[in-house]
Amino acid sequence: MKIAWMALVIFHMCVVFGNAVAFFILPLLKPWYVALPVCSFIFFVTFSRQQCPLTVLENKLRKKMKKKEIRGFIGHYVWRAIKNKPFRS
Repeated sequence: MKIAWMALVIFHMCVVFGNAVAFFILPLLKPWYVALPVCSFIFFVTFSRQQCPLTVLENKLRKKMKKKEIRGFIGHYVWRAIKNKPFRS
């Protein structure tokens, strides 16, 4: 169970990083009529209050492992690391 959870966290981090890179690189590589809708979608998904399906899946795995659920992936793993606060299980 723990390996599945760690694999999911790594995959989720790759998706977040890929979206961040695509948001800035895509307008340079594709025409505006392709880049604008894709970047708008990335922006909407990132900043909407809708919870990511990968976060929902992670919370299910965390619940089975008797760990505390997280509210958001970026807030839990990225901002906490930037603020140098320790992770809570």
